[in-house]
Amino acid sequence: MRPNHPVDAWLLFVVVTLAMIGLIVVYAATYHLGINYLKWQFIRAGVGLLALFVGMKLRYPALAGWLGRSLVGLVLLLLILTVVWGRAVGDARRWVGFLQPAEIAKFVLPMWLAAYFAELKGRLDKEWNFRNSVIKPGAVVLMFLFLTGAQPAIGTTAIMAVSSLFLFFIVGVKFRYLVPIGIVAMIGLVLLVQFVPYANKRWHDFSQGKCYHQKQSLISIGSGGPFGKGLGEGKQKFYFLPKLHTDFAIAAIGEEFGFAGSLAIFLLYGVFLVRGMQIGRKVNTYFGQYLTSGIVITIFMYAFVHIGVALGLLPTTGQPLPFVSYGGSALVTNLFAAGVILKISTFNRRPDENRNGRGRYRRPYISRTRAGR
Repeated sequence: MRPNHPVDAWLLFVVVTLAMIGLIVVYAATYHLGINYLKWQFIRAGVGLLALFVGMKLRYPALAGWLGRSLVGLVLLLLILTVVWGRAVGDARRWVGFLQPAEIAKFVLPMWLAAYFAELKGRLDKEWNFRNSVIKPGAVVLMFLFLTGAQPAIGTTAIMAVSSLFLFFIVGVKFRYLVPIGIVAMIGLVLLVQFVPYANKRWHDFSQGKCYHQKQSLISIGSGGPFGKGLGEGKQKFYFLPKLHTDFAIAAIGEEFGFAGSLAIFLLYGVFLVRGMQIGRKVNTYFGQYLTSGIVITIFMYAFVHIGVALGLLPTTGQPLPFVSYGGSALVTNLFAAGVILKISTFNRRPDENRNGRGRYRRPYISRTRAGR
């Protein structure tokens, strides 16, 4: 299997543009604290762009074989180490050394699901039953969610759950199976929020309207007007809105670049979603289709949650704005995942390829065993 199409230029443009905007946002939100934040963002963006290049050069079917299985084992081990010996920050243990394993897990999980369902797609129809299409992959999803929820990383756990549910829908799991899965996921999330003290407090404050950070975020966005106050002219960075460069990056954009700047960000993520799903639809393998869909949905969900929190529509979760917010693990893994999508975009299905008698396409199946060779 060889590439037969150029890299998707629109997706590459969106990803690089968002990463460059991230440098501007970090500068604007932290310049009064010195250049340290900007310096580290430059370094991490450089590492991230290298990761993007690696993803673009990767032989992606290997992610369905030995490389993918190795990554799953490594990430599960890191998640266990995080829960047991991880470095505590605030009310959670999310760090092992300089890594946040949950940031890697959010892509490794859809990767495993994509490989599993691609293999299942190549079997007989009678094997597409409840046990194989729901119970087995559901058990792996629950294992990942349990380990991220135990840190606890509630926002990440919820996004991984929703993204996995979307992927179950995309691969063709029967709707009558998806409804109870969704109900169980909702019950699990509610219980997690109830029994994790800081999450329970955040939800209580949100439901009672006692949301200092979000009120300051709305002030920041509203004060920007149509075109913003100008680069570096925002006032909320002066200790009115903490974590402006991470958890509320869109608020910084709204204040300094106004509605026009915010709308540009929304459009960039919209293009990312549309182009990503188009790549998934056109790729010539089931694994490529499912992997692309899983990555795109995950990244878009992070952007959706970040923006929803900043607008006061969701309780505070502490999720970064993909490619933009200050950070290390999230930025590098997001750019690597985008590189994988760009690689997949070069394997485009030709219009006359694998057409059957009903006018539909049969994408070639890549087994997890053969893909690793």
